[in-house]
Amino acid sequence: MYEQMGLEYRKSRMRMQEIAASLSDEDANSIVTACPEWTVKDLFSHVTGIAADLGSGKGPTGDTQVWVDELVTSRKGRSLASVVDEWNEVGPTFEAAIDNLPKRLWTLTYDTVVHEHDLRAAVKKPGDRESEGVKISAVLGLKLVKVDLASKSLPAFRAVIDGVEHNIGDGEPALTLTASAFDTLRLLGSRRTLTEMKSANFVGNLEMMLPGITHMDLPVTSLGE
Repeated sequence: MYEQMGLEYRKSRMRMQEIAASLSDEDANSIVTACPEWTVKDLFSHVTGIAADLGSGKGPTGDTQVWVDELVTSRKGRSLASVVDEWNEVGPTFEAAIDNLPKRLWTLTYDTVVHEHDLRAAVKKPGDRESEGVKISAVLGLKLVKVDLASKSLPAFRAVIDGVEHNIGDGEPALTLTASAFDTLRLLGSRRTLTEMKSANFVGNLEMMLPGITHMDLPVTSLGE
């Protein structure tokens, strides 16, 4: 799985760039429901800025959130096309860095695949839900779940993804999710409302386990996926 990190990042980047080429200025300034503080252009600034900085050996020197915010604000005055051109320029170097350190930088592939579908939801261009990137990222997301379960002293969790069982944590799972890779990625990636979470194919104590399987606050408004 790790040997595909750079490749799947590139594939996701190319799909996102293809979508960007079809967007109007109005589309570029529309709000990304999954990340309501960002416009579509801001989302591209986020992924581009990460690739530009980390690919050139830069990175946060203090508060990581300040660094992440600056990646977006520093590109506010630019067009979407300009930001996408930058990503196309810096992307290959960053992909090589991911290939060199896949076990350290896998989160960047995961993040980009997640944001690809945030973009698709925002501009109503669904697609590629069965890509290899989605399949890999759904499993990678379980690594975040494992950390959150441990930090909150919660019991084990089971995910049956496209028929393959994954047990996270020790002991008997208190909750089981059975879903496709795409639905797993979005459910465990905090891209579903509480109502949508309750409607998903969870068996067990969802209420107790919710803080351990959702890394961020759940959206108030459905993404309409």
